[in-house]
Amino acid sequence: MSDAAQPEQPNPYVRLKRKAFAEALPLSCQLEITYRCNHLCTFCYNSPSGQREMTTEQIFEALRKIADLGVLYMTLTGGEAMCHKDFFKIAREVRRLGMALRIYSNGYLLADKRMVRRIKELSPFEVEISLHGARAETHEALTRIKGSHEKTLKAIENLSEAGIKVNIKCPITRANQDELFDIRDIGEKHGYRVTFDAVITPKDDGNQDPLALRADDEFLQKYWGEWYQELHRGQLPPRANHCAGDSEANCGTARGGFTVDPYGNVLPCVAFRRKAANVLEVDDLKEIWFTSPVLNEVRELAVSAREALDGHEDGKYFTFCLGVAETQTGDPLGLYPQAEVNAKAVRRNYELLQIEDSKAS
Repeated sequence: MSDAAQPEQPNPYVRLKRKAFAEALPLSCQLEITYRCNHLCTFCYNSPSGQREMTTEQIFEALRKIADLGVLYMTLTGGEAMCHKDFFKIAREVRRLGMALRIYSNGYLLADKRMVRRIKELSPFEVEISLHGARAETHEALTRIKGSHEKTLKAIENLSEAGIKVNIKCPITRANQDELFDIRDIGEKHGYRVTFDAVITPKDDGNQDPLALRADDEFLQKYWGEWYQELHRGQLPPRANHCAGDSEANCGTARGGFTVDPYGNVLPCVAFRRKAANVLEVDDLKEIWFTSPVLNEVRELAVSAREALDGHEDGKYFTFCLGVAETQTGDPLGLYPQAEVNAKAVRRNYELLQIEDSKAS
């Protein structure tokens, strides 16, 4: 077989992710270092319980145990991670322990170039910024902080000038669904892509109020259909969220990564809030990673979800989240409305593409 005819091989990073997914080897962790935030977003999923958050010393202890587990990528988030008084100490400890650093932020504090210079000193591999509208009125109706739109745009500009990789994230809501192309253009102006999320989730405590902001069904059909490729510069919508094409599981919850909340609780992922243990109460996270009944049950549920979706007429088009299903329906395998609407629209798009292909042939 000639070199030209050989199938393209995945790069080493993709191979590593597939191996981690298949063997439940945790490559990444999201550490919510605080629930404090300088925004009041109407659809925030955080549900602070009133417990005492970990001290900086306890966070350092958690980081050491997480690094010892073999985690390579650490995401610092919140709340607003940069609202933690010792954010930079914590971030430097992540780097000292040899983990790559990602930061999730609303960008408010990064409108200050001095803060961006301090971020650059950490050599993060990515900063993820949330942008909720192309217009100040839209963005600030969701953040409920006057001036936050201008500061977020300034943060994106500052990070761009500093040469820091940025991913702009935009949860799609009824408020901003008509501004997506303008939001995309804001990102492209600085050389950054925008990741749109078409699913609004309930709060972690099950409160359904954020769902009132969900984009309407008519819009979602257009978004996943005729608008998607134009908005994403020719990219096709994802067929499903199976992290590895031949995997038996629906997603990577409790497989390729996990989450730790501000109280030290180890959770399968940021959306699936079942406590497996407390990081401060175990000497070695390896003790629980493969033996925790919670983590093992969640892994089994991810397999069950894949099996159930494979039997659904729209199954291969579902982007399905066990955690969202549980908070929205009470059942981690329950089909929630957003997932069904999105799957039907994606399927329609692919069917139309096949029709167009047949006409062109």
